[in-house]
Amino acid sequence: MAIFMATATGVFAKSGPTAGQRLGSEQDTIIIKMANGAKMILQLQNIQQLKAFQNYSLDSLMRELNMYVERVDQMENSNPGSNDMTVTFNTSKTEDGKGDQITVTVQENDPQTGEVKKERHEIRINKNFKIDVEIEEDGDNTKVNVDLPTRDERDSTRVAHKEEHHKATQFGFDIDLGLNAFTGDANNAVDLKPGGSRYVSLNWRMKSQVGGRRSPFHIVTGLEFAFNNYMFDDNVIVQDEGNITVFREVSDINFEKSKLTHSSINLPLMAALEFDRENGKDGFTLGAGPFVGYRLGSHTKQRYEMDGRTQKDKTRDSFNLSDFQYGVEGVVGYGGLNLFAKYNMNDLFKENRGLQANVVSFGFRLLY
Repeated sequence: MAIFMATATGVFAKSGPTAGQRLGSEQDTIIIKMANGAKMILQLQNIQQLKAFQNYSLDSLMRELNMYVERVDQMENSNPGSNDMTVTFNTSKTEDGKGDQITVTVQENDPQTGEVKKERHEIRINKNFKIDVEIEEDGDNTKVNVDLPTRDERDSTRVAHKEEHHKATQFGFDIDLGLNAFTGDANNAVDLKPGGSRYVSLNWRMKSQVGGRRSPFHIVTGLEFAFNNYMFDDNVIVQDEGNITVFREVSDINFEKSKLTHSSINLPLMAALEFDRENGKDGFTLGAGPFVGYRLGSHTKQRYEMDGRTQKDKTRDSFNLSDFQYGVEGVVGYGGLNLFAKYNMNDLFKENRGLQANVVSFGFRLLY
C-alpha cells in the first residue's frame, strides 16, 4: 500500500536500478532484487515503458516512501497501546496547487494475534467528493463495502465544478425545428400544409452573464441561418405577373408537392433569465428580444406525375420577397425542453408587390 501511494505521486528523477531479473518476453512484470534480499516488482504495459524506465531514478520515489514510513512509525510510537491507526497521504500537487488525498485507517480487533480485522480507505478527489472503502475480515470471509457519494453530494460537486469553471461569456450552438404559418391577407388566400411548412434554423450563440456568476440575467446574440418552407395545400403555384407575385391555382396538373422556400441570415438580441436548480442542472428559462435579417435566396418547387414519370420543376427567383426582415422572438423552457416562437413584423412581400402576409414560426429549440 505504501509503494502504491508513493508511486501515485508521479515523482521521478534521472537514473535507473542497478540489478534486476526480467521475466519472459510475454510477461509484463519485472522483479528487481535488492542487495538486502528485498524485492521490487514493476508492472509494465509494453516495451516502450521498459525503455523509458532507464530515464527514471528511485531517489525521489524513496524519499516519498521514507516520509510515509516515518509517519507510520511516529504514530505507532506515540500510541503504543492503541489498536487503531490512521494515516493521511497527500499526493503531489498539480500546477494549480490542488492535489488528491488518500486516508488509510487500520483497526486491530485482536491484539493477541495482531490480526487486522478491519481496514478503511478514504479517497478524496477534492473537498466535495470522496469514496470510502471498508474491508472487514471475519475468519475466512472477507467483506468489502464501498460507500459512494450520494446524489446530493454528486450534485454539490457538479455545482462546485460549474462555479470553478465559470465564464461570464460563453459560446454555444442550438437548432430550431418548427412550423410556419401566415397571418394577414395571405392566410385567407392560400392554405398551407402544416407538416410541410417547416422552419429550420442553425444558430451560433454568444451568451454573456450580467451581474455576477449567480445572476440569472443574460444577454444572448449570435447568428441564425434560417430556412422557411411554405408548402401549399392545393394545386397552387407562385408566379410573378407584371412585377406582382400571385398565388394561382391550376387544374390541369395534380401536384404532389408545391412550395415556396427562402433562406435568410438573422442577428438576434435577446434578454434572458436562466435559473439553475439546486442540483446544478438547468432550470426555468425565459427570454425575448428583437432580430433583424437579410434574405439570402428563394425558389419554388413543384413535384407531379406526367406520362408515368415523376417531374420536378424548380424556379429560382426573388418573387418580390422582402430583402430585409425584422421581428421579435422568444424562448421559454425548463431543463432540457425549450420552446421558441418568432414573428416577422415586416411583410413577406415588398409593398404593393404581393399579398399582405406576415410569418409566424414556432417549435422546439434543441441544445440551448
